[in-house]
Amino acid sequence: MADRVRKIILDVDTGSDDAVAIMLAALAPEVEVLGVCAVNGNQALEYTLENTLRVVELLGAQDRIPVIKGAATPLVRTLNPGRLCQPQTPSTQYDENGNEIAYHPKEIGNGKATIKPLDINFVTWYIDTIKNSPEKVTLVPVGPLTDIAMVLRADPSVVDNIEEIVIMGGGKDQTNTTSAAEFNIWLDPEAAQIVLTCGAKITLVPLDATHKASTRYSEKADFLALHNPVGDMIADMIEIRTTAYNKFQPLHEPDLAPMHDALCVAYLIDPNVLKDVRFTRVDVDISGGFADGQTIIDTRHFHNQPDNCYVALDADRDLFAKILLDRCKNF
Repeated sequence: MADRVRKIILDVDTGSDDAVAIMLAALAPEVEVLGVCAVNGNQALEYTLENTLRVVELLGAQDRIPVIKGAATPLVRTLNPGRLCQPQTPSTQYDENGNEIAYHPKEIGNGKATIKPLDINFVTWYIDTIKNSPEKVTLVPVGPLTDIAMVLRADPSVVDNIEEIVIMGGGKDQTNTTSAAEFNIWLDPEAAQIVLTCGAKITLVPLDATHKASTRYSEKADFLALHNPVGDMIADMIEIRTTAYNKFQPLHEPDLAPMHDALCVAYLIDPNVLKDVRFTRVDVDISGGFADGQTIIDTRHFHNQPDNCYVALDADRDLFAKILLDRCKNF
């Protein structure tokens, strides 16, 4: 378990599994959430921001966890419409009754948020928060890396007060958006390359690990049995994600649903949840070709470039499930 309280900033594109990550972080005594910044990703920024506000308000955490509005578009990838030569896997379909099947509904929860994001530019907020923190800050970006890359470009010296950057993204043997790429990295590959090579300690939690830390559909009942709003929302996320994964991306066991983003938070609570962690070289393909957005994880004994990233290729499913359920009892 964590031996101290780590100060963290979540960067999210909420999103079903992002919502679970926010709830887990807010309810875990092992971390202190300095803020949650919403970025364009799973949905357009207007939705990811609204969903983030809804989750923070559901937690009753608006007085201690500010929400910040992040970037609405990737750095450069959308400037060239011809860049998208690799077909993207569909992420939305409809069942026989016309109901949408998707990993991430546009809106989660019930009712529009009554709270508002901070009235401040996200780059300014990040730099001020990191540089003025008496303790080093851990960044936990679980969506596209646009916000973090812009902050690093604006003031590279923030790295001096960053303890670690824990990224949900990429894959060695697993992909989900194209045959080569995972969604978060694919949506803004230039941003990912900037962050991976910034000089901070990087821990990458790719699909290879998150697929191993999936929730089982049967665990929905455990969260409903908590009889609190957090348990109810996580049960809803399990329902939504299990339906989508069974439809689009069946895993190694029936009725599994990865909670990708929450695994990054679980790692900060108990590092033992990540397994087969290797310190190696990771780069991102930004060529615009068929491998656009691919994370190139060098598993050779000798590397051409300096090692820059700890990569988790496996995870402890049972420990992850225990961490998630136990912390949700804290609501």
